[in-house]
Amino acid sequence: IAYGTTATFGAPYYGERVLGQLLFGESAGRQHCTADDYKLAPPKARTPPGQEGGEAVQLVNVVLVRRGGCTFVTKVQVAQDTKEAHAVIVVDKETSKLSSEEIQQIVMADDGWGHKVRIPSMLVSRSDGQRLIDAAKRGPVVVELAWDIPRGHVVTADFWMSSGSRESSQFLERFRDSAETLKYRLQFVPHFHVFSLPQGASYNRLCVERIDGCDDCRPAADRYCATDPDGPGAVTGGHVANEDLRQLCIWNTTARQAAGDGALYSEEYWNYVVEFRSACPHAGKREANRFGFQCSQAAMEKVGISWDKVRECVRQNYQTFLDEQVERVAWSSQALRINGWRYSGPLDPENVLRAICNGYASPPTECELLQAGYKGVVVWTSAGLSFGRTLVALLFLGVMLTVVLVLYRRHVKTSVRQVLREEVMLEVQTQMSDYVPFEDSAGARHGGHK
Repeated sequence: IAYGTTATFGAPYYGERVLGQLLFGESAGRQHCTADDYKLAPPKARTPPGQEGGEAVQLVNVVLVRRGGCTFVTKVQVAQDTKEAHAVIVVDKETSKLSSEEIQQIVMADDGWGHKVRIPSMLVSRSDGQRLIDAAKRGPVVVELAWDIPRGHVVTADFWMSSGSRESSQFLERFRDSAETLKYRLQFVPHFHVFSLPQGASYNRLCVERIDGCDDCRPAADRYCATDPDGPGAVTGGHVANEDLRQLCIWNTTARQAAGDGALYSEEYWNYVVEFRSACPHAGKREANRFGFQCSQAAMEKVGISWDKVRECVRQNYQTFLDEQVERVAWSSQALRINGWRYSGPLDPENVLRAICNGYASPPTECELLQAGYKGVVVWTSAGLSFGRTLVALLFLGVMLTVVLVLYRRHVKTSVRQVLREEVMLEVQTQMSDYVPFEDSAGARHGGHK
């Protein structure tokens, strides 16, 4: 078994499997980046494993290529469009020393053209990949690619977002209680949608011109840009990229690990993103309560985060952190991976937490409660309602229900009486209108009755 990391483009859905024949062709020097760089032997009909004696079938093509020379997307698209590949395995560089465990932490990123890729692909370590290459050179090899969520006692959730996105911020706010419940069993990894633009043009509303709180920082022109969240409003893409950087530093300066092992968790980070969303809207009338540097400082102070530590992190790491965001892009500006698997469901806390719980080798109690309808926001303990308090509460509810019933009966009686009275009066008035009084003879001679 060889483990790898799934691409953030063309990725399959959870539970999908591909059974195919492994194909490899040596590169002519362009590192599997062009159609004419390598050739594949035509695949032969094979009998699937476990069906010996049955009819041979034409298996799909699983193409092996080496990493380097071009983007992952280019390699996979070449194999898809020109080699009839149904899946691609990318083998790490020959100089790489990454283990199978370490390779699973690599983001197999989209270069912006991943929407053209329709097939799944994955990156494996050099050692695992070389064994596959050697086997394919010796003769036909049948492989099965499985995209099950890897399981462990800690689940890793990589979330790509933008601090200026209302949808991302709303999700974080609603997911905070679940993150607080799981704490050191959930490794949350924030990523931000930061990109670069060609130099020489004017992108002053999209790109960072200066790093907030760091007079010595000199970001390259048009290097760190983000989506403008409010069009002609006061908030720019530069503001968003600066906030992305602050949130990365808040996470990195406050996240802690429980004694022993487990994931990193930061209560301060979750409190901050909720407070910032509430206190610093895009449409704030004053700078102090609008999305930006000043409002961010106030939000940090309110939730107990040291701005001095965050500022030092920004000063030392702004280039490294922002470069990582530019390079490690996902298939969308808002995306979620769970244990390396591409999450494709709705971005709401209940469905995301349910998917996360599927990634545990042994789901914790919180997940079991979730499957039973528990939302993960209230935890009952022995300090909750006692039997005596419960009995008193039930008696109180019984008394209140009795009072309500008595009052309702009175109301009904009163209403019925009033309706009957009105009906009787209406009938009397009708009968009276039909009554014609007799007049004296003189009155009758002059015109009858009145």
